[in-house]
Amino acid sequence: MRPFSSLSRKPLLLLGFVSVFIFLYHVASHPKVTQTMQPTSYYDNYDEAVCLPELHMTRQPPKKKAKAAFVILVRNSEQEGIASSIMNLEDKFNKNFHYPYVFLNEEPFTEEFKMAMTRASPNAVMKFGLIDKQQHWGYPSFVNETYAAECREKMLMDGKQYGFVVTLKEMPNTIPTLWDTVMEYAKSRRIDISEKSRLLFPYFKDENNSGYNYCHFWSNFEIASLNLWRSPAYRDFFHYLDQTGKFFYERWGDAPVHSLGAGLLLETDQIHYFEDIGYQHDLYRHCPTKKTGCRCNCPIGTTKESIDHDNYYDTCLPQWQKWVKTSEARKAHWNMWSS
Repeated sequence: MRPFSSLSRKPLLLLGFVSVFIFLYHVASHPKVTQTMQPTSYYDNYDEAVCLPELHMTRQPPKKKAKAAFVILVRNSEQEGIASSIMNLEDKFNKNFHYPYVFLNEEPFTEEFKMAMTRASPNAVMKFGLIDKQQHWGYPSFVNETYAAECREKMLMDGKQYGFVVTLKEMPNTIPTLWDTVMEYAKSRRIDISEKSRLLFPYFKDENNSGYNYCHFWSNFEIASLNLWRSPAYRDFFHYLDQTGKFFYERWGDAPVHSLGAGLLLETDQIHYFEDIGYQHDLYRHCPTKKTGCRCNCPIGTTKESIDHDNYYDTCLPQWQKWVKTSEARKAHWNMWSS
């Protein structure tokens, strides 16, 4: 894990790094969920419109609550923002399910921070962890720190910034060799990344079907199964990238790495767009559309404080929606090749 820098993304409004949920619609708030989920009284008296998972929940209610937690990477200085986010999350979702919170920091959490989190959700189970700076926060021994600093300084002088409810295009100059390295990895492991494969990976190819279109899923808010990140295949992929040192020499962020890694390992159907979750990081914002019927505190349009990113110039949402819409045609094509 890289140290914090001026280029690092700030996990301010909602869950800087959120792992482990197995698709939220499996545990969404809906009256037809079976009693094994042990809902609260509020849940029993749910009297407002539910969001996108309603149709799925009606047809196939989950049999049990997911084994999951909110994992939040946050600083002491971000106390006010994350407390506000937790209060909102509890009100809109978690008071029905009581998933625990795990807070992580590279410095010890202050008692003030812990108390603020407790006040934000008095009944929630909370754990506060310290990330080992030597093993997981600093530079590995094989990286030239001086050269890494020079590379990062150059990007800063060039005005570069970094930066799945939000999907957008990465800045090409920050990851000049990432795509080629991933392609080399796929070739070395004999992974079929052609259109004939069932993998998500072709989605990330440009119009010429050769280079990177720079689309990725923004990891400031992501929900993922730990089975993916812990799998031997993903660990092998990450180790291959890590040994190049280019997480430091370039700007290989977790978002494009997570996205391309998922592209090599998952099918499109295993990726979910949380259209019904309102979220904002820095200025970029996604709001549920009116058809979802969600009770969401979202601004309208684009202002100096909030950009409607679904309609912004660097969004990849139209590409994603087109890719998903044509997935049935690709499946028919796969069946033809396999028959």
